[in-house]
Parts: sequence; structure tokens; C-alpha cells
Amino acid sequence: MNHDEAARLLGPYQDGELDLATCLKLEEHLAGCALCQKTLAGQKELVELIHAETPRYKPSPFLKTRLEAALRAEKTLPSAKSSWNPAALAWMYSGMATAVMALLAVGVFLTQGMPEVDREAVANHVRSLQANHLMDVASTDQHTVKPWFAGRLDYSPQVVDLGASGYPLIGGRLDVLDHRDVAAIIYQRRKHYINLFIWPSDAESIRSGLFTRDGYHVIGWTKAGMNYLAVSELGEKELRDFVGMIQAQTVESRPGE
Repeated sequence: MNHDEAARLLGPYQDGELDLATCLKLEEHLAGCALCQKTLAGQKELVELIHAETPRYKPSPFLKTRLEAALRAEKTLPSAKSSWNPAALAWMYSGMATAVMALLAVGVFLTQGMPEVDREAVANHVRSLQANHLMDVASTDQHTVKPWFAGRLDYSPQVVDLGASGYPLIGGRLDVLDHRDVAAIIYQRRKHYINLFIWPSDAESIRSGLFTRDGYHVIGWTKAGMNYLAVSELGEKELRDFVGMIQAQTVESRPGE
């Protein structure tokens, strides 16, 4: 193998893309070529620098849900695909690939700045709507919903009834958030649902404030030793109104009292 051939193969060699026979020939050349050794060392140094300096972000927790929805929609396309010409098929799958890449980009970049627990809460909210598991106990009576959690959680969440204000209580369920079992109290506003997650703050409070991503709003706060996260696709003003009423009616007591 001459020098020019070896120089063209250094990149694929660095990426592990060469077959065994070609690798052996290249390594034989590298053993006696100081210039190629220096070039390869520079490429390795560049790769290590990129890996070290490039920021990495976790994908959105609801990205999987959105991709699954896109796949379900694709399966419902007319069965007349077989009558399409190759150009049409190529166009369709090219478009799907572009859409998936766009979703990946949105999932990565739009969740920057949102706390991890908020992203988990949004994912749980979306999953509860799409998996048809919004409630474990369905009731508009706070004196039915609150006792249901007894024995299922190591604390007793406060359950507020806002039916007279246009945000009726409709039930509750167990969920998992911040690495522990939590209470999810469910409210409704017209055709929209609100997941209100409640769990003890222990020694750490959640990050308060409003976060908005992909049309979902999350408002978090800590009060009376409990963390609260309200999640909904409801408009920001209405969700803020809801949170204000919940905060106003939350009794100042310690968890479990």
C-alpha cells in the first residue's frame, strides 16, 4: 500500500470501517510512515476534543410518545401503497425520515432549561392521556379521592375541590416521579385535563415557576413541606388561575398530618 492510498484510508480506519485485510495492510504502512502516524494521531486528538467539548442533551421524555403516534398515523395510510410508483414511495419515506429527524431535534433542543422533574411530569401527563390510564379512582368527591391514597402512599396528599370555580376534581391515581411514588390528582377544565402531582419535599424543594414546552405548561411550587407540579396543555392564564386557587386552599400542615 502506497502513501496516497494509506492517507485516504486514515479516516475510515479511525472510525473502524475497514475490513481486516485492509486494516492489516494499512497498519503495515503506518509502522514505517511517520507522516501517516502524525496525521492519524491528529485525527484521534480532534475526535477526543469534539467528544469532550460538545454539549450533550437528553431527549424530551415525551419524544417516544410523539414518535409512536407518528408511526400509528403512518399505519393508517391507505392500503393502496402498492399502486404507488417508486418515486412516490421514495418521496414518502424521505419525508418520514425528515420528520423523525425534526422530532429528534425538537426533543433535544426544546427541553433545554426545563428541570428534569418537570420533563418527567410532562411525560407522565401525556402518557396518562394516550394510554387511557388517567385515573385509578374516579370521583368528584374529595372525601373519596383523598382516602383512596391511604395505605398506597407513605403520606396523605391534600385534595381540593374546585368544581364551583370551573375546575372540577374528577379523580386520582398513583404515579412515579422524582424516583418515588406520588399522588396525581386529576382536574378538568372544559375538554382539557390537569395532572396535579403532589409528594413530600423532604430536604429539597422543586424549582418554582412556569415552564412551557411543546404546548404543555408546567407550574411548580413547594408549600407546607410538599412539592406540587401542575401540568396541562390548558392555556397559561387558566393554569395560573388554577394554581392560585390550589395554593389559596392548601392547608399549612406537615406531611402525614
